[in-house]
Amino acid sequence: MTAVLSPTGPPGPPAGAPPSPARPARPRWPLSARYVLSRLLNAVLAVWAVLTIVFFAMHMTGNPASLLLPIDASEEEIARLTAALGFADPLPEQYLRFLGQVLTGQFPASIRHGGDPVALVLERLPATLLLGTWGMIIGASLGLAAGAVATFGRNRRLRRVPISVLTALEAVPSFFLGIVLIAVFSIALSVLPLRGAGTPAHLVLPAVVIGLALAAPVARVFRTSLQESTGAEHVRLAEAKGIGRAQVVLRHIVVNALAPVLNVLGVQAGVVLGGAVVTEAVFGWPGVGQLATSAIDSRDFPVVLACVALIAFGFVLVNLLVDLAAAILDPRGGRR
Repeated sequence: MTAVLSPTGPPGPPAGAPPSPARPARPRWPLSARYVLSRLLNAVLAVWAVLTIVFFAMHMTGNPASLLLPIDASEEEIARLTAALGFADPLPEQYLRFLGQVLTGQFPASIRHGGDPVALVLERLPATLLLGTWGMIIGASLGLAAGAVATFGRNRRLRRVPISVLTALEAVPSFFLGIVLIAVFSIALSVLPLRGAGTPAHLVLPAVVIGLALAAPVARVFRTSLQESTGAEHVRLAEAKGIGRAQVVLRHIVVNALAPVLNVLGVQAGVVLGGAVVTEAVFGWPGVGQLATSAIDSRDFPVVLACVALIAFGFVLVNLLVDLAAAILDPRGGRR
């Protein structure tokens, strides 16, 4: 037999010989190094920007030493305490010292409590995480249900009702919605506690307030993503193969529609942490938000900055993880 010569490469297999088995394709990691590095850089810049804005904003509110001394304190006493706290140094020097403290985690002692502000924040963190987790569970459940009803509901006239209701509730300020819920369920009906923590019943109202603020954007994005996935080519192909409707909806429509929802949940995680400041103050929930509120009132700069650093880090970390998870679900975005 004579070998078949390839015009552009080595001789091919002899004529009539069985084809060689194809090599299995190597699994390709859906995230490129460039994509991951760019997200890490964006995360670092976001944390730096938030901390910088809060640092200069806090220093514009006045000298905290004046709050720690009696009203009739002399200028010398105020100046002495200001120097002892480090607020007499030039502002750029204070800023650079603050960045070094953030990098090392060694914040100055709390002005009001006298202890490590990071320890104070970490002590309140579990309560905030508990409230935020249940708030996101409630918000995601309501949003996904409303988006599914708006897409697959049989009655076209009632499809938009759940999303319309959630959008209307989204427009209500969190503190006002919390007061209304307290008036109805704690005062009028007396079925839920008014304020505080300690039992699962104390968690219901603040978690509902946070969840209602989260549900509307999840519902809108999920509805739009479901509608786009319903008309996709792979969905029509699955239906042409005779696959059951329920399996097509779950495996080919809903799964593909979840990636944009993950992005929304990542963004809304920051809203949950920020909204917890107001919600915790309304319901007396002993979390980081309540600690930050009291620290702002007393101009306790170390505690405020420690709270902001933790919230900013948590927000950026959640968004980073959500971006990576969404890129894995949709590999086209993670390979750019």
